[in-house]
Amino acid sequence: MINPTLSGRLIRWLASLSLGVLGCLCLGVFFSVKANLETQQDLRLEKLGTAIQHLFEETPTHLQPVSLEHELEDLLKINRDSHLRLTDRLGEIRFISMPSAWPSSKARFYSIALPDDAQRTDFAVAELALDTAPDDAILDRLAAILWGAVLIGSAAITLGGYLIVYFGLAPIRKLAEQTRSLAILSLDKRLETEAIPAELQVLVDQFNDLLNRLEKAYQQLEGFNADVAHELRTPLANIIASSELALRSDDKDERLRDCIASNLEEMNRLSGIVNDMLFLSQADRGAKARRMPIQSLARLCAEVADYYEAVLLDSDLQWTIEGDASGQYDAALLRRVLSNLLSNAARHADQGSSIVIRVAAEAHGYIKLSVTNQGEPISAESLPHIFDRFFRVDTSRSHSDQNHGLGLAIVGAIARMHDGEPFAKSAHGETEIGVRLAG
Repeated sequence: MINPTLSGRLIRWLASLSLGVLGCLCLGVFFSVKANLETQQDLRLEKLGTAIQHLFEETPTHLQPVSLEHELEDLLKINRDSHLRLTDRLGEIRFISMPSAWPSSKARFYSIALPDDAQRTDFAVAELALDTAPDDAILDRLAAILWGAVLIGSAAITLGGYLIVYFGLAPIRKLAEQTRSLAILSLDKRLETEAIPAELQVLVDQFNDLLNRLEKAYQQLEGFNADVAHELRTPLANIIASSELALRSDDKDERLRDCIASNLEEMNRLSGIVNDMLFLSQADRGAKARRMPIQSLARLCAEVADYYEAVLLDSDLQWTIEGDASGQYDAALLRRVLSNLLSNAARHADQGSSIVIRVAAEAHGYIKLSVTNQGEPISAESLPHIFDRFFRVDTSRSHSDQNHGLGLAIVGAIARMHDGEPFAKSAHGETEIGVRLAG
């Protein structure tokens, strides 16, 4: 089934509306004229009846039948289309004007009871008839004219409405042509906003915003594909190379053991990348954290920091915890957040400096959990992207064997699973990265 077009709907509604309105107006005119004619007919009959009554009441000489009939015929000549019939007390006709012309249909009738003087001459009732055929013919012609006016007027309004709708919808057709010209390789193009009607401005702005998000998502997808390919290519190449060397070596046992150990290490790394990507995929699909009461977030931070104590001591780093809070959170996910933040801070902190873990309650039931380290600040260009997948401030990927660029992306995903958001600040030799979580 073909859906009707917007212009087709507008034209049909306009045609129906114009036909209905003009039809009602013409019906009003027709019935108004008809009622006026009927009123005029009643007045004519009433005046003629009054004149006949006066004729019978004037003088006794007028009551003579012959002279009375002459007077009545003269009166009827003045009132064309009018006919008179006089009957006696028994209902027999005593006088009729033009018997062959007495109307049988399309007439209006009016009866008069004659005075007693007239009844003595056997005239008891006067019946008047007004032939309405000429007025009915006028009404028929008027009806034909009005219906013709309705049809012609509706056709003219419909045609004019079609032209108005056609030219009025020109901006929509222009937008349709612009959208057809958009392609996946021209995502930088946007719909023109000049000379756009105000009613379409909001739609165009929303569509351009959608294109902005689509372009950003496409660019992120392209970068993500390249990063995944890069991350997986290196361990796969190592596995292939070590396997080929093991097969070519004469010392099979020792070589095979080293090869298997190296391959196992690379496969563990691949497994970690895949597991992290699956976790991020679940978070993107809207997975929520399983909340359980945690009485002291500072104690949880201390447990994670104790686990990293050896790593921190090797880098000659000190750590402290400031503040405390409680609430319902996913303890396992928070440990992962702290683990990733501490690992990131230890990698970028200046040797001999101090790392600060902060826990602070904020307004509206939110808590802030962050890790601060001293070291080279992150550039303003890189700071908005540190929570992107596979993003590294060090573009050389010199430590890609230890860090595959998903740690902070997971931190951001866990923040969203707690209905919160990640944040990062870096200035004056100090970098603070953390999350805000809804309690």
